[in-house]
Amino acid sequence: MSTGSLPSWEPLSPSQVPAIKRYALIEMALLSGTTRTTLFNEIADKDHYWSLIKDENQPHLQREGPWLLSIPCDQQDKLNQLEGMACALLSWIETPLAGAELASHLAPAMVVENPQKQRSLLRFYLPDVITQLHEDALENSANALFSRISRWWYRDTAMGWVALEGQAPTKCVTQWQLVVDEARWQALHGEPEVMQLTAELVDFAPALFEGICHCERPRHVAKALMQANHYGLTAIADKRTFVYVQLSQGSDAWAPEEMQRLLQRATGGEAKLAEVLVTTYQQDEP
Repeated sequence: MSTGSLPSWEPLSPSQVPAIKRYALIEMALLSGTTRTTLFNEIADKDHYWSLIKDENQPHLQREGPWLLSIPCDQQDKLNQLEGMACALLSWIETPLAGAELASHLAPAMVVENPQKQRSLLRFYLPDVITQLHEDALENSANALFSRISRWWYRDTAMGWVALEGQAPTKCVTQWQLVVDEARWQALHGEPEVMQLTAELVDFAPALFEGICHCERPRHVAKALMQANHYGLTAIADKRTFVYVQLSQGSDAWAPEEMQRLLQRATGGEAKLAEVLVTTYQQDEP
């Protein structure tokens, strides 16, 4: 992302300073070890940082997952100078809560549950996810994610930093769980397919993402997957092939009539998309 590290917020007035605090939410997996050391030792307030994951059985999740950090005002501009921060800094949160309280409040959102009691890990702070959860919170009183949060700032690829308004708690919320209806569950779980395919393509064909920022890669894959679904491709292998061709040859790769006929053969179940592509290219060779 190209947006800066700071939203265009108004400075806090002297009367607001004791009541409202600002925290950065940063995903550590996107930062090098050197950058993390600088962040914790030189940028963040001393000992004022908190992991949202507490799982002694999976220490790598805590080490590489999301952390809240209190950043002094005179250090905030330096964030933008740290390598990888344009991707890793995912949110700014304004709240009356102390850091440890906020971390405890947000931690339940790391796991989402559906009405059938299925549970899965959720990167709830990603832009396309946090906006869905904010919409859900407006309709679902059990979703306490934005309770006691003044504003939640997230990065929009087109508009830069955008603020989601928080909610005053209707009751004292000490413990809560992120439970969503089936429709929201399905909407939220479009992400794992995108992230898995992105990771596979980065390993298999890294040249596809040359010059594309780490945080932008899933967006390119998601756009191609959406088009694959639009054409009616349902098999995982066919969708992978579609995405690979689209990323390697451009958004117009499937526009020619011949490519459209190949898609129709795949969607009709006549053959796998990769097979019809290989056959067609072999026939075209002299």
